[in-house]
Amino acid sequence: MRIFYRLLKMADDTVKCYLECCKSSHPKLPLPHNVPVIIGRTPELGITDKLCSRSQLELTSNCYKRYVLVKRLGANTSQINGIDIEKNKSSRLEEGQDLHVVNGKFPHRVYFTGCQNDTKTEKAVVPKLPTKSTGLTKSDLFIKQPERKKLKVSENKSKVLNSKIKPQEKFSSESVYAFDSPSPMSSRCEKKAESNKRAPTHKHWSQGLKAAMEDPELVVQEDEQIVVIKDKYPKAKYHWLILPKDSISSTKNLSTDNIELLKHILKVGQELATEVMDKQPDVEFRFGYHAVASMSQMHMHVISQDFQSSSFKTKKHWNSFTTDYFVDATDIINELETGGKVKDRRTMTSLLNEPLKCHRCKKPQKNIPTLKKHIDSCQK
Repeated sequence: MRIFYRLLKMADDTVKCYLECCKSSHPKLPLPHNVPVIIGRTPELGITDKLCSRSQLELTSNCYKRYVLVKRLGANTSQINGIDIEKNKSSRLEEGQDLHVVNGKFPHRVYFTGCQNDTKTEKAVVPKLPTKSTGLTKSDLFIKQPERKKLKVSENKSKVLNSKIKPQEKFSSESVYAFDSPSPMSSRCEKKAESNKRAPTHKHWSQGLKAAMEDPELVVQEDEQIVVIKDKYPKAKYHWLILPKDSISSTKNLSTDNIELLKHILKVGQELATEVMDKQPDVEFRFGYHAVASMSQMHMHVISQDFQSSSFKTKKHWNSFTTDYFVDATDIINELETGGKVKDRRTMTSLLNEPLKCHRCKKPQKNIPTLKKHIDSCQK
């Protein structure tokens, strides 16, 4: 019985969580399951910025559900995907999301190794222990008599599963860091951890733009500073996104050092619009950013004002481009030039629920279908 429980404990230990720096400025930091870990201006992270507290964040991992609770302890702001973490409150950090330790700086991510959530694997790898008195296994002792026939079927499935698993000949030390010893449980878990490491890190939906920047079917043009892509779900006849190649999660993390970059982004957007307007003089364009972007990686929209698109379906779609929620690119540049930072517009999310109005004549509309019909006929 002791051996049985040791095996179960070993199975629990196969899942491990690590915090890694996106710039690889320090070794990976282990986050034990359900054990609070304090990070900040410490030698482990190599952070020397005095705006970062020595106890800036408290991280508590849940290895079974594969997420980390992040509690902000320091005075200055920390962000998950560009969204501020309130002081003394916890926010959930998923795999693939960016965690900026302080003031939009020092990007980190978490990842998990092992296959704890693969329940089929756990059942397959735990060996059956025969008893002395009968041919039953230990697991049989806890199952009522009428259920044993079903157990035989599951045991057969387990044997088939085991027969398909090819053991790994040699454990790769590259998939485990110096402070992590190889698990003796399952070579299948080791293979899964290794494949997870090689797989793209853009897992969470909010990271979709980073993956799109590498998609040749979406990329329109690029240079040393930016990438232009087609919006995957365009809200108008012409709809592009211009993203910097540097990791900038949102406009809130901009500083005066980024002014020239923003001017370059705007210039590229205007050149795209000019190419269209040279052939179609009646087409209008706007260039801007959403007040609170839902996608990580800052991006400027270049969008025509016809709003002819099947992807334009909801009130939030409409209001995000036709109210003050859509901030002109020139306004962002002016704020940085005059005040050194971009205004906090988090309270503007209420604009997404404003009543529908035509963006030209401001006439109220009942619903999206009637709005689309009105736009087709409405003149300036």
